[in-house]
Amino acid sequence: MSKTKKIDMKDIMEEIRKGQEQKAQRSKGDAKILFDALHNTKIVSISVDFDGCGDSGQINDIEYYDKNSKKISQPSGKIKGSKISNGSTWDDKRKEFVDLPPSEATFNQLVEQICYDRLGAHHAGWEINEGSYGTFVFDVVNRKIDLEFNERVESVRTSSESF
Repeated sequence: MSKTKKIDMKDIMEEIRKGQEQKAQRSKGDAKILFDALHNTKIVSISVDFDGCGDSGQINDIEYYDKNSKKISQPSGKIKGSKISNGSTWDDKRKEFVDLPPSEATFNQLVEQICYDRLGAHHAGWEINEGSYGTFVFDVVNRKIDLEFNERVESVRTSSESF
């Protein structure tokens, strides 16, 4: 008779907490790399809109602005020192998925990673059920990121009477 491994909710919750902490730390490190890379550009702010519901979520827009609040193109090229996942691939010999080596990120890729990590670290489930939406604003000059986060909530009011 085989023994079944007991599922321990404490272990599961601890793994979730560790994952959230890793995302929070990675978002801080990635933000530093991004702000350093934007230091000598005309970009003074970045606006990122996201929306999620029904178990799916995405970033809708990433817009870069100059000091006159005029929309400008994202810088081209890769960001030195950045790391972005390249996903995984099936290894026939090992009969399992293996991670592909990370590569340097474009500006949009790094901005997306920062936003998704921040949402995962502090607003887990932002894409579930009614979901959430909002805007990240990257203040390049002051090296800070503001988040306006809006959580959708469905409510039901029920009453009954007998008379």
